[in-house]
Amino acid sequence: MRLNHNALAYTANNNLNTINNNLTKSMERLSSGYKINKSSDDPAAKAISQRMKAQIRGLDRATDNANDGISVIQTAEGALDEVHSILQRMRELAVQAANDTFDETDRDAIQAEIDQLEDELDRVSDTTEFNGRKLLNGELNKKGYVDPVNSDKVSIFEIGGDIDPGEYGIKITSNGTQAEDVMSILGAGVTITKEQAGAVTINGLSVAITEGMTGDEVNERIRDAASKVGVDLDLTSGKLSTQEYGSKQYICIDASNDELKALLGVDGTEERGTDAQVDFVDNGGKRVGFKDTATIDAQGNRITITDKNGFKMVYDAAPDSGAIDPVNITVLSAGPLVLQVGNNEGQTFNVNITKTTAESLELSHINIYTHEYANKAIEKIDAAISKISGVRSSLGAYQNRLDYTITNLETANENLTGAVSRIQDTDMAEEITEYTQQNVLSQSALQMLTKSNARPEGLLQLFQR
Repeated sequence: MRLNHNALAYTANNNLNTINNNLTKSMERLSSGYKINKSSDDPAAKAISQRMKAQIRGLDRATDNANDGISVIQTAEGALDEVHSILQRMRELAVQAANDTFDETDRDAIQAEIDQLEDELDRVSDTTEFNGRKLLNGELNKKGYVDPVNSDKVSIFEIGGDIDPGEYGIKITSNGTQAEDVMSILGAGVTITKEQAGAVTINGLSVAITEGMTGDEVNERIRDAASKVGVDLDLTSGKLSTQEYGSKQYICIDASNDELKALLGVDGTEERGTDAQVDFVDNGGKRVGFKDTATIDAQGNRITITDKNGFKMVYDAAPDSGAIDPVNITVLSAGPLVLQVGNNEGQTFNVNITKTTAESLELSHINIYTHEYANKAIEKIDAAISKISGVRSSLGAYQNRLDYTITNLETANENLTGAVSRIQDTDMAEEITEYTQQNVLSQSALQMLTKSNARPEGLLQLFQR
């Protein structure tokens, strides 16, 4: 038995310290709910759980992003529903105007409403926004530019297809032209005689020329009538030209009697415009950019390239470009609304929304002043309705994809959360059992430390003897 060193007490104290440390850790786990509260508890598991937590927070944010994308699409869809309503009303008016029971005054009223509806199309396109971003004015469409740079415009549509960024080449061998004609401008001193009185017909729209009208009055009346059917009359030169380009544009001006024909210099001959002549640029037997299945259609100077996979590129050549050179169209990846729908780089989703102005829908020059023009208006409006239907179909497909994306993100979030829980969360039943065991051991160790410290007192009995 030794006095200076009480080895049993040291042993009991060490065991008590170890038990108290374990008891402290157990209390910490029970109070926090985590079995890893600091890196020293399990360095590897701590690193893994933190990385998983970052992924979970990214998935949460990506889910919110996808829901925001759905809100954008629903906003655009709501506006396009109104666009469809506008187009349906325009078509109804065009069908009404195609009936020859209406006179020019009636058609004036119908045309006035159609013009207002065209303006409303532009207003809806320009003012439909989500969080300050315009949705229908072409800002969210894939962008392209033309080389050489001029006033040409490129519109790119992706309905069920895709246009890869890169260089695309077309070759214009001749530009589209307007229909043109000429008539005699009457002097201010001219007065219509009884023999000259009759009617002037321009593109099917009849204008009454009565006895006693002055030359200026005749000129003004013909100019106003021509404007209604999309023809401009220069009162200085007498030149007539259509407002649009292409082979579908025509001028036919005639008079009801020979005297009036001679006075105005018209004979009823029909003059038509021409369409641009276009081909693909060939580089060593292969088209530049475009696939072999792509086709070209030209109406005036509007050149439309389509392919079987659903893409469409519209190129509006400048009417006075003159130069017959290859046109290089560069399509950029910029433009579409990019949604970050994943928690990692590159996990994005592009939303393209095409421009829906009256001009982009080819409705900016429609008129209904004759049966023929009203029927053409119906044809154009039907095409616009079909285009908007395609855009809405595309938006619906986007929304369905985003719904699936959100479901997938939520499933991944659930599984990752479960994995982090298994790594980091405390098993309360198991930990309470451990705490109880360590608490009992702590009390026992404390008793043994008390006993071991009491043993040296036995040495005093040896001195007493």
